[in-house]
Amino acid sequence: MLKLVAIFRSSAGKKQTWSFANPDTSKTPGQIKGLLERIGPLKLFSKEGEDLFDTVETAMLVETTETILF
Repeated sequence: MLKLVAIFRSSAGKKQTWSFANPDTSKTPGQIKGLLERIGPLKLFSKEGEDLFDTVETAMLVETTETILF
């Protein structure tokens, strides 16, 4: 399974992780960064007055391989 994992900083400077399953792999890194940067200004997620996904720092594609043992 492939997923996009992005690391954000909250408005208080805390690290936040966000992931998205089965991302569009035809997008360039620049396009993905641009899309992730659009999340912060929307201020969709907050907790105790803190915007949780304020600024994006990094993103990666993570592929998980499952092996059935029995």
